[in-house]
Amino acid sequence: MNRVKSLWSRLRRITKINLILGTIFALLFGYIAMATYFGTASQVRYTSNDFPGAKKAATAFLKVSPFQRHIGYYNRGTAEAAVGDFDAAQTDLEAALDIAPTSAECAVRINLSYVYEKQADQIASQDPDQSQELYDRSLKTLEDAPEECQPKKSEEKQKSNQAKKRVEDKKQGEKAKEEGTDDSESDDEDSQDQDSEDEKSSGDEGEESGEEEKSDDSSGKSEQKKKRDELEKRREESERHQRQQGPGGDGGRSTPEKPW
Repeated sequence: MNRVKSLWSRLRRITKINLILGTIFALLFGYIAMATYFGTASQVRYTSNDFPGAKKAATAFLKVSPFQRHIGYYNRGTAEAAVGDFDAAQTDLEAALDIAPTSAECAVRINLSYVYEKQADQIASQDPDQSQELYDRSLKTLEDAPEECQPKKSEEKQKSNQAKKRVEDKKQGEKAKEEGTDDSESDDEDSQDQDSEDEKSSGDEGEESGEEEKSDDSSGKSEQKKKRDELEKRREESERHQRQQGPGGDGGRSTPEKPW
């Protein structure tokens, strides 16, 4: 009888332990399944252009998952960039870059570079100096990418090179536009000074001297007009190139690369 009681007590103890372990494993499985669901949902919603939904799913992923948190920050930052919330996207993508493994770093850098590029585009006409700094930051973000995540002839390497070329073109275009504006203003001032000097000179000198000054002045104005025409042509070329680089152009990109 004692043996039966002992056996029964042992079976109850084993059953309790199994129930506890089963509960723990079930909770752990549900936890992993929920984190995986939110990570996948962020991708699916982004692909279907549901950017607010993608952001919510990425935020939920960050709340429940202590692992691979760079994915949550990357997905949320990418969704924010897609709707033009570039400041929030910068914060999330920089957070992702800080903790991303080397193998995932290039994907983060490409989208973070895109954010800096769009921030530069937004302020190019109001603050050219700050715009140039952001273009430089965009390029540096791409240039600092480790070789481990962008082997030669890989898709990541190709995307990085395309992004570098696009940013370089925009940077040079804005620089040329700014220099053209400054030179044009300087030419106008020089032309006004020259006209003033010519008027004084013609009042003091004789008729023959006045004709010579007119001839020289005409030649000078012709050179200035040539220079202004050349600068205007450069500005038009820059603006045309900028339009091509925009969301509707052949060389532009309207949204960042999709999440994981």
